[in-house]
Amino acid sequence: MPCELHDEAWLALLAAGRLLADGPRDLAFCERDGEWHCEPVRADRTAVAAEQVLFVAADTGTDEESTFDAGAATRVTVYRPRERVPELTDLTTAGVDARMQSFARVYLPIVHGAARARTTDRVFVAAHVTQTLDGRIACTNGQSQWIGNEADLQHAHRMRALLDGVAVGANTVLQDDPKLTVRHVEGPDPKRLVISGTGRALAGEEHRQVFDAPGSIVLVRDDVTATAPTSHVELVPVERNCRDDLSPAAILAAIKAQGVHSIYLEGGARTVSSFLATGAIDLLQVHVASMVLGSGLSSFELPTVEHVRDGRPFVMDHASLQGHLLLTCWPQPRD
Repeated sequence: MPCELHDEAWLALLAAGRLLADGPRDLAFCERDGEWHCEPVRADRTAVAAEQVLFVAADTGTDEESTFDAGAATRVTVYRPRERVPELTDLTTAGVDARMQSFARVYLPIVHGAARARTTDRVFVAAHVTQTLDGRIACTNGQSQWIGNEADLQHAHRMRALLDGVAVGANTVLQDDPKLTVRHVEGPDPKRLVISGTGRALAGEEHRQVFDAPGSIVLVRDDVTATAPTSHVELVPVERNCRDDLSPAAILAAIKAQGVHSIYLEGGARTVSSFLATGAIDLLQVHVASMVLGSGLSSFELPTVEHVRDGRPFVMDHASLQGHLLLTCWPQPRD
């Protein structure tokens, strides 16, 4: 299914996030003159004036089905949020174009997840891994730029703009020196969260780009004494566990206290794996690039299992990003 990052619908998606900020509601994405717009569905459920309409049912967490009037629109599709893969149903002979349907399948679960977390006072976690066909995220020496492609980079910036915060571990800061801002698409910059229990990301004299602008938070163990490198950086102590680590549960509690209710977990492998191992990830995105390294750092670092039935099951959806594969994966409970 193609997902070439439907530029014409991006601003409408940002609008959807704002409309859902106060709670679940039915929305309509309407295509007019080549651009998509998002607006609330009227109380009488009548159709809007547009040739293509994507109706988005409210994410109420119930089986109640919203009804919509297709009116004079010639291409109409209904998107219904689901716990697993969302459901799209065409109400007309032809639904909205394939790019829009794929765009909705990739990004509307993120918008709904973030909105649901705000209303239920929790933190929605969407994690992302860019890997090769053989499951490597970097060479053995840590070099990883660029396994992904331009579409993956743009996708990452879209994800940052849709969520309250973007989180990485200390190794990612020290090896990649990311900015973690939104530069390739229009949208707000997220809070930049650095998980560095011992404060390693703050050590040394080398300048780190992630600390350049307001909105940087470094999460450290509550027994660590550290100094913020700039006035832009806020140090947040997190209660350590019995192994002197920062557990995902403690991290999420600390960032929720900072007003962050949704995060994009960009890495690295150890950070993503710790969240995955404890069931703290709501949605996992895996970008599979069209290359094989043959050796290198693995995508995940998880405890050994003795039988395949002990593996972690997922339900998956997929899309294409300029010839690469984007998997959207929802963790499922083991039987």
